Amino acid sequence: MAQGQAFHRPIGVTLLAAGAFLAALYEVWRALVFVGAAKFTFIGKEVAFSDPQWGQALWALIIAAIWIWVALGFWRVRAYAVQFGIFVSLFTLIWGFMALLFGSTVEAETIPWLLAGAIFFYLSYPGVQKQFMDHEMSLMTPEQRAAYDQMQAAQMAMAKASYAPGAMPAAPAAPAAPAAPAAAAAPKPTDSDSSGG
Repeated sequence: MAQGQAFHRPIGVTLLAAGAFLAALYEVWRALVFVGAAKFTFIGKEVAFSDPQWGQALWALIIAAIWIWVALGFWRVRAYAVQFGIFVSLFTLIWGFMALLFGSTVEAETIPWLLAGAIFFYLSYPGVQKQFMDHEMSLMTPEQRAAYDQMQAAQMAMAKASYAPGAMPAAPAAPAAPAAPAAAAAPKPTDSDSSGG
């Protein structure tokens, strides 16, 4: 990117960063609920733990750290954030369904599902990943860009050589069928047969 040029962050990328950050905040809050430092009421039902649930709290903090890292990647429009965003959003969706099977409530999983689902579907939308790749390419030095262009040219040449109509090697000849067994040898005439009698 040229030095005097201001970077324009697309609004969708800003929303991605905000959504990932909200998912991280929710996971931190969830960890506080699991250790008993916070509680919440949902439709008149209070959710609180008298004994700390250290395993769930640690897991929520790990997921929160990943969401924060992804949110920073979204904010900086870095290409790694796209793949990790897809991964962590799918993981959050799947983990939420698994948590329902083992005792969690729909109320506890709704906010992560909504945030993760929105992030996943937006990242899957055509053209969104291109914004991240274009920005990543603009951060490359001229030497890195030349190496990248050489790599792309080599890959294109390899693809052309691999799929060109005349480049396909001839199919190997089918193995020869085994020879038919020799006909049973006719019995030799014996002396009695040749004497005629």
